[in-house]
Amino acid sequence: MLYSVLVPAVIMLTITTVVTAALFWPALRFPQKNSLVNFYWRGIWIYLGVISAVAGGQATAVLLGHDSAPFSEALLYALTVTFVVFVMFAWARLALKGLGHVAKKAKS
Repeated sequence: MLYSVLVPAVIMLTITTVVTAALFWPALRFPQKNSLVNFYWRGIWIYLGVISAVAGGQATAVLLGHDSAPFSEALLYALTVTFVVFVMFAWARLALKGLGHVAKKAKS
Protein backbone atom coordinates (compact mmCIF):
# COMPACT_ATOMS: atom_id res chain seq x y z
CA MET A 1 0.00 0.00 0.00
CA LEU A 2 2.73 2.46 0.97
CA TYR A 3 4.74 1.76 -2.19
CA SER A 4 1.74 2.33 -4.45
CA VAL A 5 1.50 5.90 -3.11
CA LEU A 6 5.14 6.65 -2.44
CA VAL A 7 6.70 5.56 -5.74
CA PRO A 8 4.62 7.86 -8.01
CA ALA A 9 5.12 10.74 -5.57
CA VAL A 10 8.90 10.26 -5.54
CA ILE A 11 8.94 10.07 -9.34
CA MET A 12 6.89 13.28 -9.57
CA LEU A 13 9.12 15.01 -7.03
CA THR A 14 12.21 13.96 -8.99
CA ILE A 15 10.76 15.23 -12.26
CA THR A 16 9.77 18.50 -10.58
CA THR A 17 13.26 18.94 -9.15
CA VAL A 18 14.94 18.25 -12.49
CA VAL A 19 12.64 20.57 -14.46
CA THR A 20 12.95 23.35 -11.88
CA ALA A 21 16.74 23.04 -11.84
CA ALA A 22 16.76 23.12 -15.65
CA LEU A 23 14.76 26.35 -15.57
CA PHE A 24 17.08 27.98 -13.01
CA TRP A 25 20.17 26.94 -14.96
CA PRO A 26 20.09 29.65 -17.70
CA ALA A 27 19.67 32.39 -15.10
CA LEU A 28 22.79 31.25 -13.27
CA ARG A 29 24.89 30.06 -16.19
CA PHE A 30 24.41 32.85 -18.75
CA PRO A 31 24.61 36.26 -17.07
CA GLN A 32 24.02 39.23 -19.36
CA LYS A 33 26.51 42.12 -19.60
CA ASN A 34 23.96 44.89 -19.09
CA SER A 35 22.71 44.98 -15.49
CA LEU A 36 19.14 45.90 -16.48
CA VAL A 37 18.91 43.14 -19.07
CA ASN A 38 20.53 40.74 -16.59
CA PHE A 39 17.87 41.59 -13.99
CA TYR A 40 15.02 40.77 -16.36
CA TRP A 41 16.84 37.74 -17.80
CA ARG A 42 17.25 36.22 -14.36
CA GLY A 43 13.78 37.28 -13.27
CA ILE A 44 12.08 35.51 -16.15
CA TRP A 45 13.93 32.24 -15.57
CA ILE A 46 13.42 32.39 -11.80
CA TYR A 47 9.69 33.04 -12.27
CA LEU A 48 9.43 30.03 -14.60
CA GLY A 49 11.32 27.88 -12.10
CA VAL A 50 9.07 28.91 -9.23
CA ILE A 51 5.92 28.31 -11.29
CA SER A 52 7.27 24.86 -12.20
CA ALA A 53 8.11 24.11 -8.56
CA VAL A 54 4.65 25.12 -7.33
CA ALA A 55 2.88 23.10 -10.05
CA GLY A 56 5.07 20.06 -9.39
CA GLY A 57 4.63 20.41 -5.65
CA GLN A 58 0.86 20.50 -6.11
CA ALA A 59 0.97 17.35 -8.23
CA THR A 60 3.22 15.61 -5.69
CA ALA A 61 0.88 16.53 -2.83
CA VAL A 62 -2.11 15.22 -4.78
CA LEU A 63 -0.27 11.93 -5.42
CA LEU A 64 0.35 11.65 -1.68
CA GLY A 65 -3.36 12.13 -1.03
CA HIS A 66 -3.34 15.69 0.31
CA ASP A 67 -5.95 18.23 -0.75
CA SER A 68 -3.74 21.18 -1.61
CA ALA A 69 -5.81 22.41 -4.53
CA PRO A 70 -7.34 25.62 -3.12
CA PHE A 71 -4.07 27.10 -1.87
CA SER A 72 -1.79 25.87 -4.65
CA GLU A 73 -4.20 26.86 -7.43
CA ALA A 74 -4.50 30.35 -5.96
CA LEU A 75 -0.72 30.59 -5.65
CA LEU A 76 -0.21 29.28 -9.18
CA TYR A 77 -2.77 31.76 -10.54
CA ALA A 78 -1.08 34.65 -8.70
CA LEU A 79 2.36 33.60 -9.95
CA THR A 80 1.11 33.33 -13.52
CA VAL A 81 -0.53 36.75 -13.45
CA THR A 82 2.50 38.42 -11.87
CA PHE A 83 4.77 36.69 -14.40
CA VAL A 84 2.79 38.21 -17.27
CA VAL A 85 2.92 41.64 -15.61
CA PHE A 86 6.67 41.23 -15.05
CA VAL A 87 7.29 40.30 -18.69
CA MET A 88 5.15 43.16 -20.03
CA PHE A 89 6.84 45.67 -17.72
CA ALA A 90 10.27 44.34 -18.74
CA TRP A 91 9.36 44.58 -22.42
CA ALA A 92 8.11 48.16 -22.06
CA ARG A 93 11.07 49.28 -19.96
CA LEU A 94 13.66 47.72 -22.27
CA ALA A 95 11.90 49.04 -25.39
CA LEU A 96 11.79 52.58 -23.97
CA LYS A 97 15.43 52.31 -22.90
CA GLY A 98 16.35 51.23 -26.44
CA LEU A 99 14.34 54.05 -28.00
CA GLY A 100 16.01 56.52 -25.67
CA HIS A 101 19.42 55.19 -26.69
CA VAL A 102 18.53 55.46 -30.40
CA ALA A 103 17.24 59.02 -29.90
CA LYS A 104 20.40 59.98 -28.04
CA LYS A 105 22.57 58.55 -30.85
CA ALA A 106 20.52 60.30 -33.53
CA LYS A 107 20.82 63.62 -31.69
CA SER A 108 24.60 63.51 -31.50
